[in-house]
Amino acid sequence: MQRHIAFFNFPAVGHFNPTVGFVEELVKRGHRVTCTVTEHFAPMVKAAGAEPVRYDSVFGDFYRAPLTAEGIAAEGMRCLDEGTSLVEQVGAFYAENRPDVIVHDFMAWGARFFAAENGIPLIRTYPVFGANEHFSIREKFPVAELNAPQMIEAAKKLAGTLPRFGLPADPMGFLSHIEKLGIIFLPREFQYAGETFDERFVFTGPCLVERPYQGTWQPASADRPVVLISLGTSAGGWPEFFGAAIEAFGDSEWDVLITVGGHTDPADLGPLPANVEVRRYAPHLDVLRHARLFITHGGMNSTMESLYNGVPMVVVPQSNEQRANALRVQELGLGRVLAREDTTVQSLREAAAQVVGDASVAERVRAMGERMRSVDGPAVAADAVEAYLAGPG
Repeated sequence: MQRHIAFFNFPAVGHFNPTVGFVEELVKRGHRVTCTVTEHFAPMVKAAGAEPVRYDSVFGDFYRAPLTAEGIAAEGMRCLDEGTSLVEQVGAFYAENRPDVIVHDFMAWGARFFAAENGIPLIRTYPVFGANEHFSIREKFPVAELNAPQMIEAAKKLAGTLPRFGLPADPMGFLSHIEKLGIIFLPREFQYAGETFDERFVFTGPCLVERPYQGTWQPASADRPVVLISLGTSAGGWPEFFGAAIEAFGDSEWDVLITVGGHTDPADLGPLPANVEVRRYAPHLDVLRHARLFITHGGMNSTMESLYNGVPMVVVPQSNEQRANALRVQELGLGRVLAREDTTVQSLREAAAQVVGDASVAERVRAMGERMRSVDGPAVAADAVEAYLAGPG
């Protein structure tokens, strides 16, 4: 039976990408799928066969991480403003096109506001570590102290906002609430406290699909190892890192591809050694099929894509969330963490040599990649949604 399944996502590349294969699978099964997105993501929604429901986000075309501690502490306020603005903009559409269920990113508060107000069931997605009674990244790796002025202000505003949508004026209860079904785009083995996640949670692993809109990439030589270096799409403010990476691996045995995103101009990095290529963006999935090492900020999408392709990592985290990912990579023996303050030309060379020279790391990464590739993530996710809609039994 065809159902209307509405996706309310968070407008960040790392949150959107894991849902594309999931959406495609539901469309193939004959469901009507709508996705609330900014204009930036609308073409990708259409390519997946779904219907974009456009809105203007507080975060612009897509989310970019704040560069200061003050900005990070204020993210709660921006998430709240995003949520209320989203309801104002798409509420009328969904009132006329009532979904059978809303599948929402854990940061898409607007979905929860609209669903509570209209009595629509919810399914939550996690493109990062899942949260239950035993583990929460918000508690284990907090972005700011609870007594920070920005946090107190956001909590007060949230308490005042929740009753407007028929929800209790309990900010902490709102933040810690667990839905009846959560879909986590990780393998259980990578999840902190994975064994404590019960039948309310489904682990799909990364739901990767091809991204033809990104173009293709081939290595310059089949005889030289490839290292991909990137700090992600939302990072900025550290051009010195790219300069150190160029010095560390230029004129070496490596073929080097560096992607700098929108915050750094490749031209500012000066003349490049013959073995180094710098781009703003590149099709990372293509690159990782050929790479022997990924030097990364440790965003969860990047981490999952690297492991899926059997590529070990040197992780240089830029935020607490990325630090959590990096520490898990190191804990599981899948790579090494390099703290920002310890990142130099010499430490980059040493970390790379240590990771690629460790046969036990290579074996663990290979095994993790095989397990991940053995799971049809989009099908697992779609099965979970259909079972939820069918109800008990």
